[in-house]
Amino acid sequence: SLVWVVSIKYVIFVLRADNQGEGGVMALSALARRAAAPFGRLQTFVVVAGLIGAALFYGDSMITPAISVLSAVEGLEIAFDGLEHWTVPLALIVLIGLFLIQKHGTARIGILFGPVMVLWFGALAALGVYGVIQQPEVLQAMNPVW
Repeated sequence: SLVWVVSIKYVIFVLRADNQGEGGVMALSALARRAAAPFGRLQTFVVVAGLIGAALFYGDSMITPAISVLSAVEGLEIAFDGLEHWTVPLALIVLIGLFLIQKHGTARIGILFGPVMVLWFGALAALGVYGVIQQPEVLQAMNPVW
């Protein structure tokens, strides 16, 4: 039911919010503030709710990259012994590098990450094919008749 509530909320309210071509939490907040203008106290509540929504959005946009990079660097500890003391410094270096590159636009990041993603998915495909060759019975999960 949680998926339905969130999906319906986004389809009915958030995706239809259009503030002169802009969207998102702040656009929805501005539209709600205009609609609540005749109701004094309700307008204050709408502004506070919009600020809380924006704060949650900005907090999420900061914590998500940090957690993703930190978990990726922690995964390297499995492959390389003695990396435990370097986890946080390596994560900081990666994050600072990403944010420094990001200010130049997504095109620059695309130039960097395009080949990395091709390499990543190629490695996944190669390891998958190797695994299926080693243990072909895993294909039974796709079709029990095989």
